[in-house]
Amino acid sequence: MIYWLYKALALLPLPAKYALARVAAFLLQRIFRYRTAVIDTNLQNAFPERDATWRRDITQRFYRQFTDVTMEIVHASRMGLTDFKQRVTVDGFDELDKLTENRTKSVIVLTIHLGNWEWMMHAANAHGDISIDPVYKRLRNAGAERFAYEVRSQFGGEPILMEKVARNVLKHRRRFRALVLLADQSPGARDNVYWTEWLNQPTGFFLGPATIAQLTGFPIMFARCRRKSRGQYHLSLQPIVETPGQMSEEQIIEAYIRAAEQTIREEPESYLWSNRRWKHRPPDQDA
Repeated sequence: MIYWLYKALALLPLPAKYALARVAAFLLQRIFRYRTAVIDTNLQNAFPERDATWRRDITQRFYRQFTDVTMEIVHASRMGLTDFKQRVTVDGFDELDKLTENRTKSVIVLTIHLGNWEWMMHAANAHGDISIDPVYKRLRNAGAERFAYEVRSQFGGEPILMEKVARNVLKHRRRFRALVLLADQSPGARDNVYWTEWLNQPTGFFLGPATIAQLTGFPIMFARCRRKSRGQYHLSLQPIVETPGQMSEEQIIEAYIRAAEQTIREEPESYLWSNRRWKHRPPDQDA
C-alpha cells in the first residue's frame, strides 16, 4: 500500500507537491506535533548559546524544509538527468579527478542529512558522468524500501546494504565509482563506534567508512548540499582525506565530523533535527 501511495503521489506536478508540503508542515508542527520535543531538545543541546526565539524560528523553517525535501524525493522518480542538472549545480570535479588519479580508482563520499541528499547523488551523475553507488540501511516499511531503491537505482546506480558493503567493495575495488554514505546516522549496537564531542554533546559515529578507506586506499570527499531556493541546490565536493593509509581510523572520521559540524552550523534549518540522533550514550556514561 505504501509503495503505491508513493507512486500515486509521484504523478502530481511539483508545484502541487509543494502545496501539499506546506499543508503537511503546518499539520506536523501545529496539529500532530511530530517530534517537536526531539527537535527542540536537539537544537537546545547543539546551540546552547541561542535563545528560545531562535529555536522556534529554526524549527518552523525545518518543518518547511523537511516536507519540501520529502516531496522532492518522491518527485525524483519522475525526473531525468537533465532535470537534476538544471536544479542542482555542482563544483569539485577537478578535485575529484586529482584524488582518483583521473578516475582510475574509486572515491568514498561522506555526507549528511542536510539539503536534499537524494537529489545530489543524481546531480553528481548528471554533471560528472559518475557511477553513484549509495550505501544504505534497510527501511522498516517494505513499500518505502522498494520505492527508495527504485529511485536510487534509476540511472544505473547500485544501492548497497550496509551489512554487505565490505564484500561489495572488495569485489569491485578496481572499478571507478563513488561510494556514498550518509555517515551521520546513529550507529547500531554491533557497530565499531567512535565517540567524540559533536554539536556540543557526546556522539557516536560508526568507523566503517574509515575501515573501508584504509583497506582500499580510496580517498574521501565530503559532500555538502546547500539549499539556494525551493527546488534549487548546490552540491560541493570537498577533499577531506587524501591518503587514508597514513591516518588512523579515528583521524579519518574526525575529518568528516568537523566538516559535517561546520556545514550544519552554517545552515541549521536544513539538517534533519527530527532524527533521534543522540538516543545512545557513551558506554562509560551508561547507568
